[in-house]
Amino acid sequence: MAKKKDKKQNKNADKPELAVHETLELHEVMTVRQASLLKAGMMESLVQDAKLREIIRKERKISKKAIDEIQELLP
Repeated sequence: MAKKKDKKQNKNADKPELAVHETLELHEVMTVRQASLLKAGMMESLVQDAKLREIIRKERKISKKAIDEIQELLP
C-alpha cells in the first residue's frame, strides 16, 4: 500500500502546485482546445481545398499537443 502512495507522490512531484483559479483556467483552456480538435476533425473530411485541409491538420496537431501538455500540469 505504501509503494502505491509513494509512486503517486513521485508522479505528482513533477507537477507544479497550482492555485484553484489556475486549475480552473487550465480546465477552461483544455475545453476550448478539445472543442477545436473535435471541430477540426469533423471539418477535415469536408474540406475540398488542399491548403485549407493542411491548415486544419496543423490545427489538430497543435490542439492535441496543447491538450497533452495541459493534462501533464493538472493534478
